[in-house]
Amino acid sequence: CERIRRRDPMSLAREGYAEFLEGGGFRVAQCESAEDAYSRSLELVPDVVVTDIALPGRDGFSLAADLRVQTRTRSIPVVAMTAYWAADVHERADRAGMTSILMKPCQPDHLIAELHRVLRSAQLPRVPARAALPPLPHVRKPEAKPHS
Repeated sequence: CERIRRRDPMSLAREGYAEFLEGGGFRVAQCESAEDAYSRSLELVPDVVVTDIALPGRDGFSLAADLRVQTRTRSIPVVAMTAYWAADVHERADRAGMTSILMKPCQPDHLIAELHRVLRSAQLPRVPARAALPPLPHVRKPEAKPHS
């Protein structure tokens, strides 16, 4: 009798999302840990990184922060998914440089819509900061003429 190998729920969820994303036209590189995602991101320089907050080893916050430090990966949008919704999640995500956070369970079509939104935003041309406009010339009110 052959033993059935049980996979952990995180792997099953990751594989399910990957399959759905591939069906939606995305090329997907799956990673099992933050360390793996970090090294693969440096190697592949993907258009977007999708991560969970709770990962084996380091969490998704530290992954995003480490990607922001490297020149090659600094501008890659990082979309996080989490079932852990504490009061400080958005603050920690902002500090880590995450682009957006989705609450799990997340419908796969919602994830695809968010990825399209994030990728469109990332492709918008950067508008250079405009130099200060010169001051308007001083306009004087005509002096009131005394009534004669």
